[in-house]
Amino acid sequence: MGFNCNRVNYPLKDWIKRSFIFSFCIVSILAIDIMYQDQPAFWCNILIAFVCFFGVIVFNLLLHIHFDLKDPVKSPVYVKLLSFLSTLGICSLTFYITSRLGVMNMEEKRILNTSTFGFILLMVLRAAILNFIVQLWLYFVMNDHFRNQLELERSKLDKLNERAINQMLRQQVQPHFLFNALSSLKSLIKKDSAMAESYLLQLSDYLRASFTISEDGLATVKQEIQLCEDYLCMQKIRFNDAISYTIAVSASVLEDKLPIFSLQPLVDNALKHNQYTVEHPLHIEILNHDGWIIVRNNVCPRKTSHEDNNNYGLNNLKERFSYYLKESVHIHDHGTSFEVHVKIISS
Repeated sequence: MGFNCNRVNYPLKDWIKRSFIFSFCIVSILAIDIMYQDQPAFWCNILIAFVCFFGVIVFNLLLHIHFDLKDPVKSPVYVKLLSFLSTLGICSLTFYITSRLGVMNMEEKRILNTSTFGFILLMVLRAAILNFIVQLWLYFVMNDHFRNQLELERSKLDKLNERAINQMLRQQVQPHFLFNALSSLKSLIKKDSAMAESYLLQLSDYLRASFTISEDGLATVKQEIQLCEDYLCMQKIRFNDAISYTIAVSASVLEDKLPIFSLQPLVDNALKHNQYTVEHPLHIEILNHDGWIIVRNNVCPRKTSHEDNNNYGLNNLKERFSYYLKESVHIHDHGTSFEVHVKIISS
């Protein structure tokens, strides 16, 4: 919590500009009432009133940003108290400046000379009214901003979700993958019919799972792990000892959720962007730790690759996760190993 940490989430410069114009309009309205009452001190009083009003608005903006509050009406009591006390302090400073400059109006002088308590009560009343007006202004400005932001984010997320689903469908059945799978199946039929039958069953299970889309776009961890396992089994048959894999996901998270088709593309990326031989095999690990699924592989980068850039697939995954959670995909490149951590969505 703090102003420096929170200010990036608030359009402070825009709010200050709008508040400047609002303060100018309010003070201009007040000027119509007093411009003929005390002509010699007119401009001085107008300037002081403007600085006071604008200062109260800016201080309250900074206060709400510091405490990361988006709705002044629903702010905690201690924030409302701080807001009122700051307004009272600014009003008191304004009275002090006007008295030192000798531009205090006759009514204020009369109350001050008659009763100190009455003068304090006047300051408290004015501070309360001013604070109320400022809070209404902040509510209008902040509520308008966050409502528009929410609508924009909702529209963006809907578009991202639609694009992610389309991208997911394109990824689910790639012609390149099917070609390799059928070629491998053809070779196995000639060499080992039993292995070919096993391969065909895994391919069938993989295709069936890849076409299954839930209404909420989520799948259980168990379903995602099974999809990866079917895919890796097929690749293992194809590349033999050039690849190996370990799946160590505890049973306690198997019924939790992940965006559908989120783990298999990570496995596919590991195969796509690395070279592997029997002498230098690729090892892929899938495990869970502290609420995250981790997909890890050793790095043996290809010298040339005509496949899609790895960042595109990872950015697509981040966009899909952003529909459900914030800060839900972490990427760690350790040089000799590459890890992607995805947040589990508790059921």
